[in-house]
Amino acid sequence: MAQELLPSQIPILISGEESFKRSLSQKSGFQCDTTVPQKLDFLFCFKSAIKPNFQAHLSSPLFRHNKQVAQGIDVDLRLQHKDKNMSKKKTFFMTTCCCFLALFLVVAASGCGLFIKTIPKGEIMGKAPEDKYIMIDDVNYHYLEYPGTGRDIFLLHGLASSAYTWEKVIPYLTGQGYHVWALDMKGFGWSDKPEDAKYDTVTLMQEVNKWMEAMGLKDVVFVGNSLGGAIAVLMALEHPDKTERIVLIDSAGYPIKKPFIIRMAKMPLAGEITKLFFGRWVVERTLEEVMFNDDKVTEEQIDAYYERMSTENALDAQVALARSIDFEAMSVYTRRIPEIKNRTVIIWGENDEWIPLESGYKFRKDLSNSTLVILPECGHIPQEEKPELTAKSIIDFIEKR
Repeated sequence: MAQELLPSQIPILISGEESFKRSLSQKSGFQCDTTVPQKLDFLFCFKSAIKPNFQAHLSSPLFRHNKQVAQGIDVDLRLQHKDKNMSKKKTFFMTTCCCFLALFLVVAASGCGLFIKTIPKGEIMGKAPEDKYIMIDDVNYHYLEYPGTGRDIFLLHGLASSAYTWEKVIPYLTGQGYHVWALDMKGFGWSDKPEDAKYDTVTLMQEVNKWMEAMGLKDVVFVGNSLGGAIAVLMALEHPDKTERIVLIDSAGYPIKKPFIIRMAKMPLAGEITKLFFGRWVVERTLEEVMFNDDKVTEEQIDAYYERMSTENALDAQVALARSIDFEAMSVYTRRIPEIKNRTVIIWGENDEWIPLESGYKFRKDLSNSTLVILPECGHIPQEEKPELTAKSIIDFIEKR
């Protein structure tokens, strides 16, 4: 139980008329300390320890005579308490604003997110004669075509990538006389990235099939990396007339632990956060993650990815695609992989951190007419990290009777 104090022992930390304070001190025994501004200390002390004594003095003639003043004291205490709460809220608000302003300035200074210059759709940086477009279902698709007298080889990129990923491999293939094609799927590279479109794997596969029909492509050597490999598998199951042979390079397909960049897309406001922080540094860190040897990441490579990801609606499209990845929904196709009888070569970077080599062994087990080529000291994109060995594996596979 709190100890009760005599009036003469209690410093009154309240505001009011000075004459009333002096009168109160003289006649009631209360000592009014006007030098201490912490008025709320008295309110706490009053409630916890000396309420009975103070109530007795409130009933005295002095307090009855000064009723209005006493009421004013209570009101003043409440206003002081309210002012203190308002002050805390104001301080919190100002601190939050300062933090956001500092973050805004850092983002602006680093050339990230909202301050990136958007490249309009249909515009290609460093356009070459092989760059072409075709409109299908109101989507303008960009693709590369390198004519040749040999058979058709179709190259399909992976997540957050584009036809650029094959640029180091293509010269080896065209050098053998092959007719080489490389497509930017909807939402990637220099192709359109419509808002509110579907970017799930099955939809992308159906669109790739339409593009191949428009190009008149059948019985191709279908080469797919990562997401492109998963689409190659779906094409072999759903449109076997399009695929004569298959090359799977670190292919998606089986359930795995999703890379951080894909898991992040599931977060609330992922699109807004991505736009705010995206910059060349994000591209550089991602390339270092998917390649075994960081020293092989070049400025030209970073620029190529960065430019394509700076196109209109590119980041939203990648977030939408990452959110659509559903291994359970895809299991209906995964279970059918053993049905594929096409001749297949599986090329895998031994040190792939995105899709581990374990998936390569699963493909080898489920595809009865397949061989597995493992590239040491290589990550998720062998076509960029070890293009010569990748191209040789493809050529040897095609030439083998």
